[in-house]
Amino acid sequence: MENIITKRAIFFVGGYDPKSPQTFFARMDKEIARFEKLWGAQIDRAETEELHETGRAVLCATIGGRTVTTEFNFFVLDSLVLTDFAKPLPVRVGKYLLTFADFVVTGTAFRIFMKAWRFGLYFLFPFLMICLFASLGWLAGAVVQPWLGWLSTPFGFGVYALAQWKLGERWPVNHLMDLWSFSRAFIRKARLDAEALMDSFAACVVERARSGSFDEILLVGHSTGGLLILDIAGRCVERDPDFSNRAPQISVLTLGSTALKAGLHPAAKQFRERVARLADDGKIHWVEIQCLTDVINFYKTNPAREMGIADREDFPLVRTIRVKDMLEAHTYKRIKKSFFRVHYQYIFGNTKHYWYDFFQICCGSIPLLERAREMIVGAARENKQK
Repeated sequence: MENIITKRAIFFVGGYDPKSPQTFFARMDKEIARFEKLWGAQIDRAETEELHETGRAVLCATIGGRTVTTEFNFFVLDSLVLTDFAKPLPVRVGKYLLTFADFVVTGTAFRIFMKAWRFGLYFLFPFLMICLFASLGWLAGAVVQPWLGWLSTPFGFGVYALAQWKLGERWPVNHLMDLWSFSRAFIRKARLDAEALMDSFAACVVERARSGSFDEILLVGHSTGGLLILDIAGRCVERDPDFSNRAPQISVLTLGSTALKAGLHPAAKQFRERVARLADDGKIHWVEIQCLTDVINFYKTNPAREMGIADREDFPLVRTIRVKDMLEAHTYKRIKKSFFRVHYQYIFGNTKHYWYDFFQICCGSIPLLERAREMIVGAARENKQK
């Protein structure tokens, strides 16, 4: 008998970005419209509510002649991200330089380069830009030194500070500084606010799972959210030993995940233990989606194996995707040089039929594990990617 999903719960954590539920669901509506046009589907957002740090929408979808109800829970990170953005710029730079030194001294930076050199360049980007801004300041000071004398030093520092402030905000330098600083603090369990927030997210998942009304429960993480959702899933098992029996299908889905920035760090012992607990459970699945075009992921790695977690068949089930095959040629040509736009395609609507389709996963009647394992295209099981 075919396993048909009629009611699904999704718990989603995005990247380290400030995004309200209203903003997130407004963008989702635009992507759903693209999905409906492509597949001849109909998805109605029947209900939306905001709870503490969570936005919840009910999606009623008719795809391929089947109707599926999806409860989509969006976990909000604004309380963490906006707190970091609000700190004085010198504090943000100082925290980042400490973080950079931490990743170098612990050898984590070198392990990152060994596993995914392009992600390693992404790690280096904020540091190299700070060096560039500092060089501009030094050069400016050297140029005016014959006229200003000792005042050339504060002048040069002022040029550096202006560059760090203005260019660092215009380009994503200051944002990425905060992201890496947050990652280090989270790895070392130094963010009590983040610990409390992840606990509250896990409590939300467990509470909804205990209702017993879902055919499938998906815990989805994109980018840094891939790290956070694995941590949350581990907390769910800690909180409820019977968690994996709360639905016929329970899976973690990581998209363009950067979880190995924690998994490769020697201080992330508890994080690795939580992922190992998921593997040991035996009933919780993990699907990891990676992409060559996307710089911000660990392409062609098995994250569980890299973390030293005992192998379990299909844990994770690693699948690579081609953005070029998901989008029409003119769309792909327009976005392919935008690192961040490519990185977001995981959760955007496709413009071509392809086995990986975020909204087929969210709203279709086929379970995630089956869709990913068989690379099923659309709503029909007989359609498989060749």
